[in-house]
Amino acid sequence: MDETPNLSLPYIMPSQAQKSVTHNEALRMLDALVMASVVSRTISSPPASPDDGQRHIVPADADGAWAGKAGMIAAMQDGDWSFYTPAEGWLAWCQDETALLCFTDGSWQATGAGDMQSIDRLGINATADTVNRLALKSSASLFDHQGSDHQLKINKAGPSDAGSLLFQTGYSGRAEIGLAGDDDLHVKVSADGSAWTEALVIDATSGKVDFPQTNVLKSYALNLYQDGGRMAGNGASSITVGAFLWPSYLSLENGAIAAAHDQFVYDNTDYGGSRASLDAAVKELIDRIRQPAYRQYNIEFWVAAVTAGAGNTSSALTVGSMSGHISLYTSFKVRPPALTHHTYVKALDQAILVNVLSGQVLYKDGVAYTSAFAVTPGEGWTSITVHDEIDPSLSYGYQPTIFSIYAQAAGDRFLIACPALMAGIVNVDDNVGVIPAYNGWAA
Repeated sequence: MDETPNLSLPYIMPSQAQKSVTHNEALRMLDALVMASVVSRTISSPPASPDDGQRHIVPADADGAWAGKAGMIAAMQDGDWSFYTPAEGWLAWCQDETALLCFTDGSWQATGAGDMQSIDRLGINATADTVNRLALKSSASLFDHQGSDHQLKINKAGPSDAGSLLFQTGYSGRAEIGLAGDDDLHVKVSADGSAWTEALVIDATSGKVDFPQTNVLKSYALNLYQDGGRMAGNGASSITVGAFLWPSYLSLENGAIAAAHDQFVYDNTDYGGSRASLDAAVKELIDRIRQPAYRQYNIEFWVAAVTAGAGNTSSALTVGSMSGHISLYTSFKVRPPALTHHTYVKALDQAILVNVLSGQVLYKDGVAYTSAFAVTPGEGWTSITVHDEIDPSLSYGYQPTIFSIYAQAAGDRFLIACPALMAGIVNVDDNVGVIPAYNGWAA
């Protein structure tokens, strides 16, 4: 062996003449490589008048005397360029980057030492990666003030993006607080990291607080419609009902007509009772909203059938490729600034369309909509809840209408059952059925 294994420094051999030459060559190499400090690793052309001893890391696009020397350390020594091939693990300080470089996997890479302004990632007792560029494993962390205040900032690119704090158990999300998908403040929880439930929303504009899963008055719902939505007149306060009576709080438009379809029968024969059997559509509704043991005995109510007329005096409502004109709407009456409406509908012939007005959020079987949607015959009975808020200073006090249904063609039929109007914003269970009227408990 005539050179050292790491830096390839030449040995002075016993029989060698002019031993000083070999010794000086080794010194030149040591001068170039020990405590290596290079000017740059991005300058492509050799400097015209470099200082003696000046060093560079040759970039891939180098030319002139550096051509074909990519990755090597070029050192100006005795008026000429010398080139040294780096080995795995060599270190060099890069002056123009103020960074310590390490030669690994065939290229020079920043180690993170030096200027902390531009490091790629940082792991503190942990391993950072391209997603979690800052990783910390510790029993606690402290972000202290310097002077007086301290503020932690989380910035997102745009309103539809997310900027939030995610709390995990076993690296699976359990709670999230932040701006998730808009600029409102959201608090969400999850039992499994997949299905998330929104517990709190604070409106970014108004500051109003909403509890999507909780009523301010727990499970409070009292129907302002005096017939309790049972369509049997205002005197309907017992368990059973009398004859069908179309309510004045529902209006028909464009020639639509309404009639009794059938009623839910208390102690019906379908579930072991002794009275009448249930109509198929009525049975479908009670099967949806009640467990089997609670389908024989329940509060009686009527189901109304509405048939669309041929009129088209109002503006058409379009949902996708479908278009229709209004057939039914809640009547213009004195209205509070915030209210909730709930009902069940079933399309019979083709899809019916449900409008959503400004300030409203409609829930179709629990799914929120802020624009008009369709209810198809194949969906069967559908629960629709309206959350309606309006600025009192911008209200006539009796309109706009709260809830409306549009039919696509004359003769289209749909069923409606158990309408209810409630003051304030109420979270209504889709299986609620009849919501009692305030006068149902009269002496």
